Amino acid sequence: MAIRYSLVNTTSSFPTNAVQTFNQGFNLAGGAIESVIFRWQGTVATGDLGCDFLGCVSACRIVLNGRAFHNYQAGYTMNQDLPSQYGYFLNSLSDDRFSTEVLGDTAKDAYMRIPVGVAAPSGVSRMEFTISTAALAAAATGTLECWIVYNDAAQTSTFVGNPTSLTAAAGQQEVVVRIPSNEAGVVAGVLVQSNDTTDANIESLRVTSQSDWTMDSSYWRFLNNDLQNGVIFMSDDLSAVSGSYAQLCAGTIFVPTLGLSRESDVTMQITMAAGGAGDVVTFTPVLVSQFNAKEGGQARQTQAVRTNTSKAILSTTGQADA
Repeated sequence: MAIRYSLVNTTSSFPTNAVQTFNQGFNLAGGAIESVIFRWQGTVATGDLGCDFLGCVSACRIVLNGRAFHNYQAGYTMNQDLPSQYGYFLNSLSDDRFSTEVLGDTAKDAYMRIPVGVAAPSGVSRMEFTISTAALAAAATGTLECWIVYNDAAQTSTFVGNPTSLTAAAGQQEVVVRIPSNEAGVVAGVLVQSNDTTDANIESLRVTSQSDWTMDSSYWRFLNNDLQNGVIFMSDDLSAVSGSYAQLCAGTIFVPTLGLSRESDVTMQITMAAGGAGDVVTFTPVLVSQFNAKEGGQARQTQAVRTNTSKAILSTTGQADA
């Protein structure tokens, strides 16, 4: 039941005053990989990142031994002084907060933790990642570290699939969220994102297999605990000493599906306001399966760190106590 942190890659990749895409690949040791932690450290111009740091990340794709297990694309970026879509998504997957940073106007020290839950074979494995960032107003410099967290007590594997997109019209539409047939697990949730920061454009959502009625956005935010100031983000414009709280991330809702079985793809209905006609809305599925990692021979701890994405989502939404 050992946990081990291993720094495997450091580069000068950092957002600056141009759109960028960073591609990195490296070898790493086999073992029970619980998660991947990215740490950004650098200096930006005053006021350039008033939103949380992940507000500048537009896409993130991570591949282990040829299998892409994390495929994220933002709907929008750089929504100043408000929560980022990516930070909101990562924090929806854990009550431990997978996106956070040290508050600072120009000095940036930000973390993003990606749940994995994969048993890499013994010997040498290969990890690749592609991260895209939006353009800042001024030039910036810094570094990006990649850490692997090995944990023999990890309980689940987490797979973030490619999004299904919809160019919305006003009114109600049906969308089939495609689930890859070659991936194991149940559907723990679906991230619904718009490319528009006008939150009122998404009026309601329905998971057809779980509800007889469509439920408006605030109802879903009640169910996923967003309304309880559940959206925590960092903005040095709002506070230099503590995180900020919100009831929503604009145009973005994490829909917990509570382990929906995989008999078919997930069918949903979305109702858009007239102002949302033409918005591009994406639906990103999160699959969770059991992962029974074996205890390592060099364990020194007396307490296991049992990571479980399904339980974390239940705990975050409050439905574990219902």
